[in-house]
This record gives sequence, structure tokens and C-alpha cells, in this order.
Amino acid sequence: MQAVISFMRTLLRDRLIWFVLIGGALFAAEWAWQQRQNKVILIDLPLVEKLAVQWQAQTKSPPNASQLDALIEGYVREEILVREAARLGLDQQDVIIRRRLAQKVEFFLGDVEPPQSPNEAGLKEYFDENIERYSQPEKVSFQHIFANKQVEAAALLTQLGEGEANWRLLGQPFMLNREYAGQSQTDLLQLMGRRFTDAVFAQAQLGAWFGPVRSAYGWHVVKLTARSQKQVPEFASMIEKVANDWHVEQARNAQQAAWEKLRQDYQVEMVPLEGER
Repeated sequence: MQAVISFMRTLLRDRLIWFVLIGGALFAAEWAWQQRQNKVILIDLPLVEKLAVQWQAQTKSPPNASQLDALIEGYVREEILVREAARLGLDQQDVIIRRRLAQKVEFFLGDVEPPQSPNEAGLKEYFDENIERYSQPEKVSFQHIFANKQVEAAALLTQLGEGEANWRLLGQPFMLNREYAGQSQTDLLQLMGRRFTDAVFAQAQLGAWFGPVRSAYGWHVVKLTARSQKQVPEFASMIEKVANDWHVEQARNAQQAAWEKLRQDYQVEMVPLEGER
């Protein structure tokens, strides 16, 4: 027993022991304080005003006393559940939460001071640089008859040369329409493919059947019924839209620049696969 007492006295005279004990006590106190703070939900005036404003925006009338109590209790419930979810780590691997958080940060990256609008000359320059965006493309309207094979399409073309009163009854059934109006090259590319689109837009004559033309589905004979040339609008009629597009592009550029700056703060390291080390 005497040896134990002597050992304890030696330990108590050791400053390192006191340092460890005091450090441990401070750490425990900090942990306890953090735990207590995590259990405290503060309801202050700005929060109550925010809840009331949100309610009024939705209902067009201010909340009464019972409604305000319900709003506060709803906030308390949500806050408790959010804290418990974070404590349990439920926010760590949830794909939806990750995406929402990423979207919020992207929103903040784009929240910059809007640039000063350029003068009319600057907008005209932007308009000229992006003229294709504001132009109406060339469009065609056409009728077509579908065939499974090229020789069948060629026979249809010969038949149509003798008369076309019942052209809708000719050929094979087709899953899409037999007649289209106002199709741009982009529209037709998505609809029929490159070879069909090139052949149709290369055809100059209206009102005459031609072919056979290959599409993504098979073979066709085609007749152009109308063509509208590319239309370029006057700058004066588009100035409001051009100014809006300019601001949207500047905001997008600012967001991209903010992202690139943020990306430079992070380093990506590839973890080697097993067996590659």
C-alpha cells in the first residue's frame, strides 16, 4: 500500500501528467459543450419574421398567433430531424443531397455583380458574331413514299411519272408521317438522317418527284412542295433579345471563371488498383 501511495505522489509531481489531465478535462468540457449546443435550437426575431414572410408569400395574408406557433413548431421539427440526419451520417452518401448541395454552390458561384451593359455598338458587334443564333434557317416542306428496297423505290418513281392521284396509297406503310412542313436541316437530320437530308436540301425543283433517296429507315421517293430561304432579322428588331442573351452569356462566363478558380484549390489523386502498386 505504501508503494502505491509513493507512486501516486510521484505521478502528481510530474508536470506532463498534469498537462495530460488538464488537456483531457478541457477536451471533455469542449465535447460536452458542443453536445449541449447541438441540442439547443434558438428561435430569434429574424427567424420568426422569415417564417411569417414565407407564410404571407404563399397565402397572401399574415399568419395569426396559432399559425405562427405551428410554423415555429414545424421549423423545430425540421431542424431536429436535419441535425439527427447529420449526426447519423445520412447526408454523406445520399446522391440527391449531394446534387442539391452542388447546385447551391453553383448558384453562389454565379452570384456575382452583373456587368455593365454594353452600348448599342457593342450589342451590334455581339449580334453580328452570333448571327446564326438569330437567323431563321432555310426550311423545306415535302411529301414522300416509303419503300423497303431501292428497286421498289425506283419502280414507284416510274409509276408516279404516269400519274400521282393516289400517291398516299403507294409504297410500304411508314411509322412516321408521309408529309412534312417547315423542316430545317437540323429537324430533318434528327428525323431521317444525313443522306436523306442532304438529298432533299440539294433538290432545287419544286413539285416533281425524285429519288430513290436513302434514309435511316429505308428508301423513299420525295417531292418538294415548298422551300423558304434563310432569313436574317434586322438588328433593331432584336436588340432587346440580344441584350438579354449578352447578360446570360456574361453570367455563364463569370460562373465558369469562378469554378476554374475554385478547381485550382483542389488536387485530384488517383488511388492505384490492387496489383498495380
